[in-house]
Amino acid sequence: MHSRFAEKNAVGKLAASLIKDGDRLLIEAGSTLSLFANHLKEKKDLSVATTSPLIAESLVRHSRACSVELIGGKLAAHTTALHGEETMARIRDLEVDWTILSPTSMCIHKGACYFHKVDAETSLLMQRSAKKTMMLSDSSKLGVPSRYTAQTMQGVDVFITDNNGELGFAEIEHHLKKARVFHAISEDADSEDFILLNS
Repeated sequence: MHSRFAEKNAVGKLAASLIKDGDRLLIEAGSTLSLFANHLKEKKDLSVATTSPLIAESLVRHSRACSVELIGGKLAAHTTALHGEETMARIRDLEVDWTILSPTSMCIHKGACYFHKVDAETSLLMQRSAKKTMMLSDSSKLGVPSRYTAQTMQGVDVFITDNNGELGFAEIEHHLKKARVFHAISEDADSEDFILLNS
């Protein structure tokens, strides 16, 4: 949570600004996504399902106008997300407006990737349950190799990163053909909150 806090917080703040009152969200676990959830507190009538106990608890404590479901499953030492057949079965039944993801890395050749197979499988299923997918990735993840791909044929609708990884972004841009791409500006930068790169 403390690594690259300013960048992750800026990405999360921008992502939350794109969420509308009444949206139904499916959120995976991760430090960037925990910061994203912190910026949902002013939204009204959200319905949130998540595999992250941390995100579920934070939303229940700090957002009075938010319905929260912690998706059941198993918790293992390698991850902060619940997983397993119970988790997958519930995700299959969900219909949401947005799936919000933050992969381990954005590989040059494979796109969105995870270090553990179960995380990649869960991410793929989450994307299939949503009308739209938003992917958050701080720039330190751009162009970094990892093991299991979670890149779908349908692609990502919105991709948000910070303003420090232009070179790494250029290397993975071909995986984001249909996405609206935003670069969030860290709060210590003297600029606007974000720049829309393309639409």
